[in-house]
Amino acid sequence: MPRLTLQEKAELRTLRNTERLELIKSSIRGRWGLNDWEVRYPWWRDPAQVRILMYADGQVSFVDGTFGGLTYVKTLLESRAYFYVDFEITTAHRERNNTGATLPGPRLLTDPELDILNKFDQIWFFGHNSDPDLSKDELELLDAFMKPPKCGGVLVTGDHENLGRGIAGQIRRAGKMRLYPAPKRDGAEHNTTLEEGPDENATFDENDQSDDLPQTIIYKRFPVWSQPGFKRLYRPHPVLCGPDGPIDVLPDHQHEGEAIAPTDEQLDADWPTRVDGHQERPVVIAHGKTKEPGAGNREFGVVSAYDGHNVNVGRIVADSTWHHWFDFNLLGIDLPPHYLGFEATPRGRAALKKIDAYFLNCGVWLAPPERHAEMRKAAWWSIVWTGQIVELSPNEPIFNLGAEAISVLKLRASSCAVTDWVLGSTAFNNEIPKLELQETLKQLTNLSLEQYVAGGILQQLILKVGLSNPERLFPSEPPSDEILQSAIDAGVDEGLSALKAQFESETSLVAKLVADNFRLA
Repeated sequence: MPRLTLQEKAELRTLRNTERLELIKSSIRGRWGLNDWEVRYPWWRDPAQVRILMYADGQVSFVDGTFGGLTYVKTLLESRAYFYVDFEITTAHRERNNTGATLPGPRLLTDPELDILNKFDQIWFFGHNSDPDLSKDELELLDAFMKPPKCGGVLVTGDHENLGRGIAGQIRRAGKMRLYPAPKRDGAEHNTTLEEGPDENATFDENDQSDDLPQTIIYKRFPVWSQPGFKRLYRPHPVLCGPDGPIDVLPDHQHEGEAIAPTDEQLDADWPTRVDGHQERPVVIAHGKTKEPGAGNREFGVVSAYDGHNVNVGRIVADSTWHHWFDFNLLGIDLPPHYLGFEATPRGRAALKKIDAYFLNCGVWLAPPERHAEMRKAAWWSIVWTGQIVELSPNEPIFNLGAEAISVLKLRASSCAVTDWVLGSTAFNNEIPKLELQETLKQLTNLSLEQYVAGGILQQLILKVGLSNPERLFPSEPPSDEILQSAIDAGVDEGLSALKAQFESETSLVAKLVADNFRLA
């Protein structure tokens, strides 16, 4: 067989990349049931536009489907799998121009064409190099990116030892959320999460990270107080809260790095403190477990998160390895013996949908506050004209309206996203300290903060932009952001007022029952 010329090799690679991209798009469409919302529904509100820069160095690439390839993740983000957000992805490489980047050629973060302060809401770092090499100007620019008014989000990755430290280890706060050096790639202390795959020739070999068997992760549970009676229920962190339930799997790999959270003693001035003295803490939100007997069966951090919005800076997610993100681990289609990765089996496809949700959730959660406000408006407007909502009367009890609203929203998004859309408005957050409801209402069995606020919002939307508005039978276009936000803010007030009235009624009833039945001798 004659040897291929360089030109022929390049053409073959382009053909394979094109075929791979079509396979990826088809896979995503089948899993997520994608819709062309604007064509089907002319009244649909545009989703929030979230702009992400994927920034790499070293061997990391954006094409080819092999080690370091990020074709799958980029394609998923651009697919509109979540109806309320539209990710615009730009790719750039620090050193090389043969990486398939949107902006070809070496790019420093201070490159005027990147213009990170104005063009992006988030930066995702996929670094391979170990030696820190961000300049003072680049670090100052990143500081400005994460501060107000931008409050830009940051994702950092890497792998074993110091891999990824080159472009992530110096970043304020983010550089302290991955362990440098992490455990080595082999030996008794390495972080291997490989599940043995279908190949018959070896146990825990490299191909096992490219099959349809993921690792199981242990997600941290966080308390939720907004349920009826303020019972203490638990959920994963929003990054690990999927539309179909908790995200409890990630791709496996034979030598991961480690995600960490600084101790109290390490929370220095780099971690901002509010005027009321609150210093937001980063937290490890998921752990993996080493699998090989020689690795000790230890738990280690696979994802950590920092909610900088609570102290008016950008949020951060740190991942133990970029192998959770690479085509090599997700697709496996270029590896002998040509595994199809997670697409190979129904079991693998089910796992991949959870992993998809992790990638999408990172993009949502890391978005600046103003983008979250846009997502909230898109989500609420999307349900007003649904069959379950459209014929409801605004005179229904607010508690009942809230139950209907939450039910429909949960058909479209995770329970964590729904809670954020209900309880995340500025008007509501400003009211919480005055009401001091969390402890006061804990003993009552029927009151749900989330349900009352959701009912108030839905009531006002029905009145202002739904069928109860005599000027509108069916919309030809969405209302303005100002009208939507006004309805949401008014709904928060209505919901809280109804909750307060119900609380006073139940409190009076309890007091009467006590007085009538437990008189002092």
